[in-house]
Amino acid sequence: MDKHYRQFLAIAEHGNISSAAEQLNLSQPTLTNNMKKLEKSLDVTLFTRRSKGVELTEYGRLFQEQVQELNRRHDTMLDKLADLKARKTEKIKMGTGDAWWEVFVKSALQSYCKQHPGISIQLEFGNHLKLMDMLIHGHIDLFIGHEIHGLSRRCNVLFTPILQDQEALFVHRSHPLLISGHADGDTDLYPLLQVTPDQDSYQHLIENPQPKQQEQERKKLGERISYEINSLSASLDLLTSSKAIMPYTKSMADYFEQFDIVPLPSTSSPQTGIVGIYHLNDPLAVHVTDIKNVLSRSW
Repeated sequence: MDKHYRQFLAIAEHGNISSAAEQLNLSQPTLTNNMKKLEKSLDVTLFTRRSKGVELTEYGRLFQEQVQELNRRHDTMLDKLADLKARKTEKIKMGTGDAWWEVFVKSALQSYCKQHPGISIQLEFGNHLKLMDMLIHGHIDLFIGHEIHGLSRRCNVLFTPILQDQEALFVHRSHPLLISGHADGDTDLYPLLQVTPDQDSYQHLIENPQPKQQEQERKKLGERISYEINSLSASLDLLTSSKAIMPYTKSMADYFEQFDIVPLPSTSSPQTGIVGIYHLNDPLAVHVTDIKNVLSRSW
């Protein structure tokens, strides 16, 4: 894709020319000059300069949508060429959170692969915002994760609900709240362990930050010690050796029991959410539709 288009997308995501220039290993004057050339070639103004950065104009927002689509199609073309070169005509590129892999995705994918032994698989793990970023940039075809509240409408994706999730608070069996018999005590006094939390680099995907902010306030993140770990395995290790409390899907209770990790009893109503499948609002290839249907029926 044209280098000026890629530079434009970097500025649009950062909202700041100097930050984008640093990411692109360019000087700020060079990047500014390139954007002026781009605006001149299009005969429109793409950015409005502000004291703390830039904002997209109406033309800029439209151009961003079209360039993102062009970028996705370009990456898809390269993937298909690579697959054809390797004599692989079908490939499933999908993402999932660690929990859903253990709960139902692993068995569904194993079953699908037995029925389609000639198909290639690319599997990505991560937080739902990371996977959303991979999806809209064409690096995966679909992913399984929580519904994202406040998601930008520019993402142009579809969400198919699969199940309703309940959150539990997990601790090691030796945790003081269990030993003292006051498991419904003040959990805010203990460190909060967050598995694959949201990263600032993906906040451009959020149009309405209020739901995420309310979640942070509920967990009192600004008032307590917190551990942020991008590995479920490492999180379980730390939970075993500390007094931390880990909010996680209740569906994993049986899996965690083998590590002596158990949910705290609670008298309050659990937090709930919807888990489903995200994919772009475009026609899906037949094999991608097939795996989507298998995943939808597997719960």
